Amino acid sequence: MHSHHIKRLTPTGFTLSEVIIATSIVGILSSIALPNYLNQVKRSRQNEASSVVSQIQTAIATYADEFGVLPESWNDLNNISAVMTDEGPATQPNFNEITLTGGYYTALITHTGNLFNVTATNSEDRNLNVVACMNLSNGASDINKGNHNTPAKQPNCG
Repeated sequence: MHSHHIKRLTPTGFTLSEVIIATSIVGILSSIALPNYLNQVKRSRQNEASSVVSQIQTAIATYADEFGVLPESWNDLNNISAVMTDEGPATQPNFNEITLTGGYYTALITHTGNLFNVTATNSEDRNLNVVACMNLSNGASDINKGNHNTPAKQPNCG
């Protein structure tokens, strides 16, 4: 004689309310973490642009020192240190705006006599700009970075 045992099913898995609570927690954490992550990415890009601007300042001073004349173009600076774009080194015969590697910042140089101003502008957030100056007469140089609330102020190298 066979006795038939009925096996009771025990519930496995998660209930709907548990899934909803877990999803809500993940959503809340994501809403906090994602903006912080994106801001950190923007700050990293700004720091990279600041590094390039500093490299440009050094190239300007080195060019003037080595050749005894002021640089007049990106192509001139290329003789000292290449300023990179996505297409390769900047070789323009002027200091008009170029797009730096990565495409997030544009850079341009203006100068009056021995005073050079370098401006790097973020294409996504204009407040995250980088502005620098270099005065070859008195050796002064400075660099300022903007933040999310206010753009960088033009430094004084007078």
